[in-house]
Amino acid sequence: MKKFNVVAGIVMAFSPLFMDAQINQTPLNTGGARGQIITSAEKPMAAVGSMYINERYMPAKVSGNEQIVLVRYNAYSDYFEMSNPQEGKTMTLPKQPNVTITMSATGEVYSLQQYKNEEGEETMGYLNVISDSPKVKIFKRERIYLQPGKIADNSYSTSKPATYKRADDEFYVKINDGETVFVSGKKDVANLVPGKSKEVLDFIKKNKLDLEKATDLQQLSGYLQTIL
Repeated sequence: MKKFNVVAGIVMAFSPLFMDAQINQTPLNTGGARGQIITSAEKPMAAVGSMYINERYMPAKVSGNEQIVLVRYNAYSDYFEMSNPQEGKTMTLPKQPNVTITMSATGEVYSLQQYKNEEGEETMGYLNVISDSPKVKIFKRERIYLQPGKIADNSYSTSKPATYKRADDEFYVKINDGETVFVSGKKDVANLVPGKSKEVLDFIKKNKLDLEKATDLQQLSGYLQTIL
């Protein structure tokens, strides 16, 4: 089957960017003649914060194409936006399985993967590649969530807008041809290697590995390769 050209397919993928969530506040006040109701509508409050890991568009390469493009990752909605400054347009990169996006400045790689999230649900989304060894692949999921705003319920309180906030990163591991699964700590990782979980735990303890650090995860990946 002929390989899908992602950048070429983008031309058909123009779509408006997500608009900031808004809170429409319309408190009611009574006054004037008896029975009269006067309404006072506040201006809608746009959400504050950012949906992006990095607001700036950065140069990158999409797998299967040599052209350098400008992209940024929307970690709230889990998609990449591409900018065309010459035409003053932006577009959403179409999601194609196993497509990779390599950031030119940092070398970071994002890969569209099928994985099981923390609730055990099958999900398709972008994961940051931490280790891409033949037998062990480790990924990081970067997340941003929207904290709801608050509408003032009286004249003594203040309304607050919804806020985009960075959530803790999630980590995923794939052993050989198995599923890409969520891991929340050293025991989860150790259980992915049946019969050798104690050895894995001992290695993590001996080397004082922090499983939320990319360099430590890469060290762990190298060890797991030797015992699989």
